Amino acid sequence: MALQISKKRKFVADGVFLAELNEMLTRELGEDGFAGVEIRVTPMRTEIIIRATRTQNVLGEKGRRIRELTSVVQKRFNFPDGGVELYAEKVLNRGLCAVAQAESLRYKLLGGLAVRRLFLNPHALELILIT
Repeated sequence: MALQISKKRKFVADGVFLAELNEMLTRELGEDGFAGVEIRVTPMRTEIIIRATRTQNVLGEKGRRIRELTSVVQKRFNFPDGGVELYAEKVLNRGLCAVAQAESLRYKLLGGLAVRRLFLNPHALELILIT
């Protein structure tokens, strides 16, 4: 029998789950162009779709990394065996994805690329640095 939970608690629990998952994946997959996550809940399992610019890095060699991430998510959020599946989806036009652009800019700045070289591209860009 399913556990009854109020709608308010359900919304809060879903929001906390999404925030924690997003934070974990941002830390783990930031260098691989992580651009967001989509969660689809079905009666049999929960599907988590990871959007990234470099999906081959997310999948890993022979799918090893995605299996490791699936295991980590399953243990962290107490999913039953086979209760969660992770998929990787490529961001088709990374120029239109603000999150992917911000992550790319972040890693270029951390890597020591000259700031002037970053802004030679004529695309409109507003940069707000918070220290």
